[in-house]
Amino acid sequence: MKKKLSLKLRISLWFTLFLVLITTAFFGAAISIYMSYYSEDIKNQLVEVVSEEAALLEEDKGLRESVTEGELSETYFLREDIKLMVYDEDGEEVAGLFIYDELDDKEYSKADKPKKIEINGVLYYYYDVKVNVHHGTDYYVRGIVRAEESISGILMDHVGIALLIPLLIIVAFFGGYFLTGRFLLPIKKIDETTEEIRQSGDLTKRIEFTDNGDELSKLSAHINSMFDTLQDNFEAEKQFTSSASHELRTPVSVILAQCEYAIENAQTKEEIQDAVSSIQKQGYKMSRLIEALLMFTRMEQGTEKYPMEVENVSEIVMSSCEDFSIIADKNIEIIPKVQENVMREVNRELFSLMVNNLIQNAIRYGREDGHVYVELKKEGEKITLSVIDDGIGIAKEDIPHIFDVFYRADKSRNSKGLGLGLSLVKRITEFHNGKISVQSKSNNGSTFCCTFNA
Repeated sequence: MKKKLSLKLRISLWFTLFLVLITTAFFGAAISIYMSYYSEDIKNQLVEVVSEEAALLEEDKGLRESVTEGELSETYFLREDIKLMVYDEDGEEVAGLFIYDELDDKEYSKADKPKKIEINGVLYYYYDVKVNVHHGTDYYVRGIVRAEESISGILMDHVGIALLIPLLIIVAFFGGYFLTGRFLLPIKKIDETTEEIRQSGDLTKRIEFTDNGDELSKLSAHINSMFDTLQDNFEAEKQFTSSASHELRTPVSVILAQCEYAIENAQTKEEIQDAVSSIQKQGYKMSRLIEALLMFTRMEQGTEKYPMEVENVSEIVMSSCEDFSIIADKNIEIIPKVQENVMREVNRELFSLMVNNLIQNAIRYGREDGHVYVELKKEGEKITLSVIDDGIGIAKEDIPHIFDVFYRADKSRNSKGLGLGLSLVKRITEFHNGKISVQSKSNNGSTFCCTFNA
């Protein structure tokens, strides 16, 4: 398989390519401007030099004689890159640098601007000025200069700059490569840390980073936060599995023990019935536990669809109060204070289960001959369900944990509860976009309050 380029190298190459494109565009624009300026400048120089030479010939008789007699050297007719020629009225050569035969056939230009001519594939500007001579033959001064420099010529004239540009691009590439490595260092740490976690399974490891507020530090913080959540969920799952196993182990042990007793030791019909009754009791307990676990899991994972419809919540609450008034033990009185016709979109099955679990929890931890107050009211855009008991209450240190799965404030596995009731209540409340709170003190009763938007 062909090895792919690293992100570091790809960023460096793209950065360098972008720099090359910018440099090329800038250099091309600079050359274009330079050549335009050079063209105008050379034409101005040509006009100035030819005009000055014509003025000198017109004013200086001695100079005219020197030109006519051929006494001036060729260097006199070379002014930097401008070559001068002097013709008489008939177009005959008088003096100067006559190296362009094509110019001899050109009529004298009367324009005030240089004209362009192509000689051997190269463009030139030429310019003519007439020299008026009193009492003598008039002359024409013609100057010629190369129209423009080629790009290669410009590069040769500025060889330092031409060599500096590729050098700067090379420096930019390696500089970009180094800086990219520095910038991507947090990603390298993220990769190394996540690989360590994958290999070791240790979810306590975290990415070390400097919180400077940039995108990579935020990414590192978010990944660490994700690991925190994974670790919490993993620990909760381990606790859930351990607690579920413990809860199931007890009834299973009782069932097996009663089966062994019935098979090996039961002598009478009554003894067999007692064993079967105990097995049935533990079977019901396991059934309730499994059903609660399944519902809790389905709600957590969202695998079960619970349709919502507008229901008369007051009727649901009153129905639960009436049912528990019949079956409540410890001579506890259920006292409903329910506002009539409170309507809301709910899942009837889940909402009823929530109310039942709250009332059942209040009865379980209520005192003998006590009371459970069930209140439902709508105030403005808020619906509040409160279940209040005058029982044993909850210790301060237990309150933060009472909604945890399998948590029991009484620390006893002999309790009738499964340790899932309040966890389900909280989950069902959240399913209906509500919030649950609790106020309680030891030996002073408890108040559970669920609040929903109307």
